[in-house]
Amino acid sequence: MALHGRCLCEGVKFEVDEAPTMMGTCHCTRCQRQTGSAASTAIVIDPGKFSVTQGEELIKEYAEEGFTSRYFCGNCGSFLYGRGENMMYAAAGALADDPGVRPQFHMFVGSKAPWDEIHDELPQFPEYPEIS
Repeated sequence: MALHGRCLCEGVKFEVDEAPTMMGTCHCTRCQRQTGSAASTAIVIDPGKFSVTQGEELIKEYAEEGFTSRYFCGNCGSFLYGRGENMMYAAAGALADDPGVRPQFHMFVGSKAPWDEIHDELPQFPEYPEIS
């Protein structure tokens, strides 16, 4: 099962060649600034199963030492995916297909916006989740 994703202007398209097993919502201040909202929801993926299928030349990287690199469409600004040393994730909102999983946890709730209220029963972690 391949998942397809794209940016707002559809200049960048990507594909994930596996069904994700994990989805989470991050409430860190970086995700707040990246999205302009309370949080960012993403699927965790295997880097070897990810490919940009269109518009690679449009992709811009934001890298900050000690944090994951984030990749955006340079044309419309849509956040698409991120890469860390040992992990990769894709923005759930950029997916055109149902990933088949639903959020399983909230992370970095220790730095969530003061007006952000979580109204579900999912596990909440002050920083990175203790999920394998």
